[in-house]
Amino acid sequence: TENRKLYKLYMVDTGLLCSQMINEMQFEVLKGNIDINEGALTENFVACALSAKGKSLHYYDKKSKQELDFIIQENNKITILEVKSGDNYKKHASLDAALNSFSDSIGRAIVLCKNNVEKSGDVTYMPLYMAMFL
Repeated sequence: TENRKLYKLYMVDTGLLCSQMINEMQFEVLKGNIDINEGALTENFVACALSAKGKSLHYYDKKSKQELDFIIQENNKITILEVKSGDNYKKHASLDAALNSFSDSIGRAIVLCKNNVEKSGDVTYMPLYMAMFL
């Protein structure tokens, strides 16, 4: 069920996003230090890539701390996209829980990360830049 009271806001202008996040963040990004809030910037990048492809952006958030970054309807199945900016990209408790609970409804489970293409069980790992091909 869609809850229109909960939403995420993405910005096409990354500079504007950085200027609105925390003090001096735009200067840190210009210096190459994006570790400050790399997850938010990375998720915003993926949102822009998906939106440019005409994808409708949906996410899942449960009070039990389960969150799925993007859910995309494809035919009669859904694709779950998790965006990981760090090195622990193989840790995805929310994605694993969704695969266990809703496996019949899930067509693809994809983790976008800094590494190369890899398949492990039901999860496909792809480099972040491949978001533009989804």
